[in-house]
Amino acid sequence: MRKLAVFTVAFAAAAAVYVYWMQDVRALWLAGACLILSLLGRWLRMRRISLAALGLVAGLLWPMVYGQLWLGRAAELAGTEQTVTVTLLEQPRETQYGSSALCRLEGYDAVLYAGESLLGQAPGTRVTCTARMEASGLDVSRGESLYLRSNDVVLCLYAQSEPETAPGTPSLPIRLRYWLQQRLDTLYRGDAAALLRALLTGDRSQLSYAIENDLSVAGMRHAVAVSGMHVSMLLAMIALVCGRSPRLTAIFGIPLVTLFALMTGASASVCRAAVMQILLLSAPLLRREPDYPTSLAAAALILLVQNPWAIASVSFQLSFAAVAGLLLFSGPIQRRILALSRRPGRLLRFAAGAVSASLGATALTLPLTVFYFRIVSLAAVLANLLGLWAITGCFTLGLLSCLLGPAGPVLAWAAALLARYVLGLCSIIASWPYAAAYSQNWPLVIWGICAYGLALLWLASKRKLPVLWPLCGLTAAFLVCILAARWQFVRSPWRFTALDVGQGQCLLLQSGDFTAVIDCGGSYGPEAGEQLARTLHSAGVTRADALILTHYDGDHAGGAEQLLHRIRIDSLFLPDMADSSGVRTALEECGSRVFWVDAETEITFPSGKILLYPPVSKENDNNGGVCVLATVAEYDILVTGDLDQFAEMRLLSRQELPAVELLVAGHHGSAGSTSQILLDTVQPETVLVSVGKDNPYDHPARETLDRIARTGAEILRTDELGTITIKP
Repeated sequence: MRKLAVFTVAFAAAAAVYVYWMQDVRALWLAGACLILSLLGRWLRMRRISLAALGLVAGLLWPMVYGQLWLGRAAELAGTEQTVTVTLLEQPRETQYGSSALCRLEGYDAVLYAGESLLGQAPGTRVTCTARMEASGLDVSRGESLYLRSNDVVLCLYAQSEPETAPGTPSLPIRLRYWLQQRLDTLYRGDAAALLRALLTGDRSQLSYAIENDLSVAGMRHAVAVSGMHVSMLLAMIALVCGRSPRLTAIFGIPLVTLFALMTGASASVCRAAVMQILLLSAPLLRREPDYPTSLAAAALILLVQNPWAIASVSFQLSFAAVAGLLLFSGPIQRRILALSRRPGRLLRFAAGAVSASLGATALTLPLTVFYFRIVSLAAVLANLLGLWAITGCFTLGLLSCLLGPAGPVLAWAAALLARYVLGLCSIIASWPYAAAYSQNWPLVIWGICAYGLALLWLASKRKLPVLWPLCGLTAAFLVCILAARWQFVRSPWRFTALDVGQGQCLLLQSGDFTAVIDCGGSYGPEAGEQLARTLHSAGVTRADALILTHYDGDHAGGAEQLLHRIRIDSLFLPDMADSSGVRTALEECGSRVFWVDAETEITFPSGKILLYPPVSKENDNNGGVCVLATVAEYDILVTGDLDQFAEMRLLSRQELPAVELLVAGHHGSAGSTSQILLDTVQPETVLVSVGKDNPYDHPARETLDRIARTGAEILRTDELGTITIKP
């Protein structure tokens, strides 16, 4: 094993220990122990152990030195409020409370949070305002997020005054990125434009949640995260222009790869790829043989020296794990597949390359994917086999369409066709119930990990291993996993589930083959719909009978569009009220039957019925929503949406509500809902509160909980219990 690789692996491991666990004097004691081990290893002539221990010493001490040498001024600024002038590094993005933008302050990267007036400003603009400055998360042990810090963002600036702007000159990479984006906007439309924008400029902001999720489920999300694949495609084009001359390719490729990495945002993955390729391109200039493991180790060491907290970046971890897996497994897998034929043709060579690359990259990234995203794409190999060639064509034709002027529209037509093929392929694969294994079905997740592991073992092993019995075992285990999940889903005569979607409400009623969804929203919009879709897909369910929305607020309806993208729903039951969020329009155009609840409406199914009560108010607010009374096997469930106490009184005056076993607390347990008169009338045995942890509204209110407690009803809260399922 190469010396630099040994040192780098130890350095990275020690940096991770420091960043995640030991940002105190314990790191010094551990570094001292490792130094003694290094000296002992050298004395005993155990060179690798000595080198690894030395890497541990460096990895533990460098973050401390880095903090003193580089972050000293940032530490002085943190916790102060003063007038600052920053330079925008990107176009500001809209947030829930205004806007945010990456900027540069005194040589440091920072994020500026300001009002909506900053929206539309171009990169390079100088912004002056009074700002409160805080250090980005440094201490994960105190619950601080390392996302910003791992991406080299040192400070968070919170504007306390109206920002004043002045035009500025952006850097060359930013200007080039802007020019490419403008060309793409001219040549492409819709989802194809969003995909090409992500591939060529690293800007994924125009990719919808549905598209990114489809790519993730199909195992092709790596295709839109600018990384080694994109840098390799760019270098292939440069090599072709240079007549495949190694020296000419290096002379032109090194500056162009550097420019491409800076233009696409210099993420950890593209920086890793750029550094590796620059080192490999430099080999013929220095009369040295290219060495991939050494290049990978050097890239990791350079990035960690530049920012030790980069070790906490998910992008960094996935990128290096993928390349390490390719180096270790891709070659043996490809040789094993090609050995299946005495004279492998082009098709087999193409398939061997795609399968070996997909399995090799998955080998070491799979544990990280499960840990961070709770998903294993079971269709990744198939999706990559069918789609990676099209991604290559998209990138190549898309770049040429921007550069070749008059020929641009013709090339853009072909690139757009390939883009639509990729997106359509991922959408179809994502619609399959077992295209991926989710955390809602952990046995299937474990099966997916084992299946990939056995495939790697069989394909990468130099010995001939048996095929039939492992394949039969995997098939039997797969059937057990899906049948067990389905049995859990249908074994009870009925079940009512409140999903933990944060500050929102997403309810699922199942009885036999009947499935109804009541509201579908949460803290993060479409994620509520995806969470519900994954719950259903994990049990093999791809359709639902009804989706009922009480009203169109994002915390009740923000995930409905994503749910409809992933699940076929026969009928929609909606309040006939105005909606400024666009949810109503999207649902009207989804293709399902739409029923407007302007009178009492009944939905029947074999073991019960659902009564929908029309809005008690004509105002387009919380009180203009639909109320739901579900009865299944003599168990009554009342859902009042976000009605306040006065609307509850109007509901009681118009409808004769029975005593219920379960009441879903109104407005997430706010003080103005779930009134005493409602509780006295329906006399619930259990009150369920769908609410998010640490929400800014202080839901559920203490007085509401006290009112419920006085009735003797049991209180169930999703912020305390997570997803709640009630069944007989």
